[in-house]
Amino acid sequence: MNNKSRGTLMCPVPSEKRTLLSRSTPFHFRCHADLPCFTQCCRDVNIYLTPYDVLRLRTRLGISAAEFLHKYTRHFLARQSHLPVVQLAMDPTSLYCRLVTNEGCSVYSDRPWACRMYPLDLADQEGAYQPIVNQERCLGLRETTVLTVQEWLDDQGVEPYVEMDRVFQAILPADLIACGKTQPGVGKLLYLAYDLDRFAELLKDPRFCSFYELDEETVKAAEADPERLLRLALRYIRGQMEELL
Repeated sequence: MNNKSRGTLMCPVPSEKRTLLSRSTPFHFRCHADLPCFTQCCRDVNIYLTPYDVLRLRTRLGISAAEFLHKYTRHFLARQSHLPVVQLAMDPTSLYCRLVTNEGCSVYSDRPWACRMYPLDLADQEGAYQPIVNQERCLGLRETTVLTVQEWLDDQGVEPYVEMDRVFQAILPADLIACGKTQPGVGKLLYLAYDLDRFAELLKDPRFCSFYELDEETVKAAEADPERLLRLALRYIRGQMEELL
C-alpha cells in the first residue's frame, strides 16, 4: 500500500501538471450544493478503503463487517503484492457511490479518508500534498474561500485516519516495503483487519485468549470500543506474520 491507495479519481490531474503543496500552502476551495458538479466526485471513482474506513462506515450503518464488505465494496487480493484491496463499489447503473444521495453523502461524518482529503491527495514527496483534480472537473476550486492545507486537514478531521493507518502500515512485512510483494497467506491474514467481526469471534474463545495472553480486561475493553478492537487485531496480525515470515 502506498500514498496512491487513498483515493484515485477516474480523471485526475496529470502527474506532470500537479503542484506540490505543503501544510502551510493556501489554496482556494469550497464545496456546496449549489455547484453544478456537486456529488460528481462521488461518481465513477475508485475509493480505496483502509481498515479504519471500513470500521467507521460499518459502525455508522449498524451492520456487520461481512455485510458491509459484501454490500458496499469490491475486494480481492492484489495479484502482485497479495495485499487485500478493498474499494467502495459504485452502483452499476448510475456509477454513483451507493452511500450518496441527491443531498450529498449520507454518512458524511464517517466518510472515508480519501473523501475527507478531496480535492487533495498525498504526494510522493514526504510531507507534501497535491491537487487530485483541476478546476474544470471541480468547480469548488474556483471559489473565493482560501485556507491552508493544514486548516483543511484539521477541518475535515483527517488526523484519526492518519493515525490508524500509521498503525496499520507499521505491521506490513519488510519484504513488501522492499519489493512490493509478499506471500498470499500474509494477505489473507491482513484481511482480518477489514473483517473485524471474525477477530471478535476469536476473542470469545477462552483458549484463544489464554494462548495469546489476553486478559479479561483487555478483551472487554476491545469489545466495548471498536477502535481498541482494531488495534488489538493489528497486534495479533503482526504476531502471526512474524511466525509466518
